[in-house]
Amino acid sequence: MRVPAISIVLGILTCGRGLCADPSMLFPDLTKLDLKDEGVRVWYPKDRAQPIAKAPAYLKEVEDAGVYIAEPVMLDLGHGVPKAALACDSGPSNDPSCRLLTKPDDPDAPRSVIFESPGTEFVFAASGEIYTFGANDYAYDHHRLYRFDGKRFAEVAQPFRYVGIDGTTTTPLVLTSERASGTSKPDAKHVLATLPAKTPIMILLNAVSGDEENGQNADYLVRTREGLVGWARIPTKDDGTTIVEGLRYNGD
Repeated sequence: MRVPAISIVLGILTCGRGLCADPSMLFPDLTKLDLKDEGVRVWYPKDRAQPIAKAPAYLKEVEDAGVYIAEPVMLDLGHGVPKAALACDSGPSNDPSCRLLTKPDDPDAPRSVIFESPGTEFVFAASGEIYTFGANDYAYDHHRLYRFDGKRFAEVAQPFRYVGIDGTTTTPLVLTSERASGTSKPDAKHVLATLPAKTPIMILLNAVSGDEENGQNADYLVRTREGLVGWARIPTKDDGTTIVEGLRYNGD
């Protein structure tokens, strides 16, 4: 049975505020697999999985290159999704990701990869959907949903990405009633407030449209302690920090 989307969204928002330990609370019927060397946790329906007894030969080549990798189970998610092996690795520099391979012994074969995503937590739901979580190589934990389109899993577009981070400004921050266009400065007529340095704020949402090539987006929806909500431009600096303490790039 497909879990109602609104239930998942509300649960994910709650987890974003740190009020639940892990996706086990959202998906209590799924089995958890902790791949510690790879830096990944996976949840999947046990009755639709079979252990892979013999590790494929290509795993050794990846490990010889200094990357932890595991291919522990075959998943048969149903709903038109072909049976596929779950393969997760640590990445070359702490960049974990997971894939689903229809050809477990040959990930480079044509049409072998039907799902691939960075992340540190992956939920393979009985509905045939995939939820991913992770802050690696991003400024906050990205919550993503994937659905099978008949050929492979495609990410479902969201109007915003949820952030849910409490922070403090280190320099003045301008809030506007409308999102600025491109790299232009905020229009004075749309300015709600200019927050001084050391102002506590909560970063609610991140814009989806306008991502740069590395998936970063400088436009955030921010709430002040007085309850004002407005757009703020908070780019990531070269050293990974931003002008908001609590929001920084998680990577190398």
